[in-house]
Amino acid sequence: MRCRVADIREKQPAPQLNNTTKKHKSKLRENIESIAFAIAIAFAIRYFVVEAFKIPTGSMAPTLLGEHKDVKCPNCGWSYYADRQSESATCPNCQFEMNASLYCNNCNNRIRYNWPAWLWRKGTCPKCQITIPWVDLSNRVIHGGNRILVNKLWFKFKNPNRWDVTVFVYPLYDLKCKNCSTQLPDTEWRDGLRCPRCGSTRFSKKKKNYIKRLIGLPGEKLQIVNGDIYINDKIQRKPDSVQDTLWLPVYNSHYPIKEDTAPLWVADSNAWTIHKDSLTLNNTSQDSSDTSLVTFARRISDQNGYNNRAGSGEMGDVKISFDVTPLKGSQSLEVVLEKNNDIFTAVIPTNDTNTKSYLKKGENVVMEEDIHIQTEQKHTIAFSNVDGILSLSIDNKKIFVFDNDAGKVTEVRPFDTSRICFGGTHVNATFENIEIFHDIYYTNLSAGTWGTTQPIQLGEKDYFMMGDNSRNSNDSRVWKFVPEKNIVGKAFFVFWPLNNIKFIK
Repeated sequence: MRCRVADIREKQPAPQLNNTTKKHKSKLRENIESIAFAIAIAFAIRYFVVEAFKIPTGSMAPTLLGEHKDVKCPNCGWSYYADRQSESATCPNCQFEMNASLYCNNCNNRIRYNWPAWLWRKGTCPKCQITIPWVDLSNRVIHGGNRILVNKLWFKFKNPNRWDVTVFVYPLYDLKCKNCSTQLPDTEWRDGLRCPRCGSTRFSKKKKNYIKRLIGLPGEKLQIVNGDIYINDKIQRKPDSVQDTLWLPVYNSHYPIKEDTAPLWVADSNAWTIHKDSLTLNNTSQDSSDTSLVTFARRISDQNGYNNRAGSGEMGDVKISFDVTPLKGSQSLEVVLEKNNDIFTAVIPTNDTNTKSYLKKGENVVMEEDIHIQTEQKHTIAFSNVDGILSLSIDNKKIFVFDNDAGKVTEVRPFDTSRICFGGTHVNATFENIEIFHDIYYTNLSAGTWGTTQPIQLGEKDYFMMGDNSRNSNDSRVWKFVPEKNIVGKAFFVFWPLNNIKFIK
């Protein structure tokens, strides 16, 4: 019996528990390894290839936004951005000033609203219990900064270019004394630096990432003169894609002004009819052979909405564009841009005449082309004067590009003067979709800042960075150069908020 029992036990199959447990452990291990590998890849991409950043301040506004307020003008419907600290905001289109304060008008107590504000759409003052309607509250709510993607490999294979929007490690440190906890913000690190309070040389260092536009390259001589950038005594022109980004709006006829404190247009004859959103010229009578022009009456300054009324310099670098449909029998259109003592006139004949299009500087014709516009057809005209270049486009095709630069650094001017006019000779036409812009103006800060009063020489591994919000930017004018080793990468894409998704230029 014992032998039979032993035989039966030997013939029974071995239990499968150990094999099953082993298989379960293998799958779990595979999943853990896959997750760990994915995390490692994500960290590697973030560290070496692409990283996301959030912009905290408004030094690049309105190109890129830090914390800000979305403002809509009640006088013309124009939407624009204002600095988060603005107590009021001035519309660039109609100069209407509105309240953008976070505090109650009656008791100056901070307004309370439920987050997110766009969902609840009202706020209350906890002290005086006044309800703030959304039409008012929406201009006061603070929104977060743009979130951007930065290509960290870009400059590994390609040298940085002027006008690139660049992320870099701020060359100054926030220091904290390890002995007495004294804090030294924005301090240049050097060997032997001592705490002013206890004399210790032991500090903890905190780095910060900044984002600016690259202006000066290694080995160059740089100077800011009358709002323009001069490198090695030559004015620097922005590529078209960058210039399109840096045109700042002044006026747009798509947003008719309800109440205007002063005339927007001044006509030189009664041949003009001025509407809310367009202008009509009809000087085709037998007795009317002179040119009739209308002038933009408002002074064009570097106030851009974001900084409210900061800045008072008048702009000379400007652009105007409009749509026009000349009727049968019209002879020629004219557009005039005046900057300081220079007057540039573009004359564009219709197909009903035999004359050529031409560009004048003063009374002298400097360029001409056998170009005509068709009557009874809508055409888009754009005329600009920027960085010493006059450019006339018809239907998005450049007709004239005239270099007016003297080839040397201009004399420093206390201010610019400018004037914009358009009209024509023997013309019956309506001008609509009128837009006026001014160029970015790189300002001189206080005396003694870098590159603003005297030329500055960059080292062989130094870069000069400036913010697009020139009047309110802590940049190389203040703390000088960015070493090559501090360059992180090129900012190329805004991915948040969704209504502001775009490639960065």
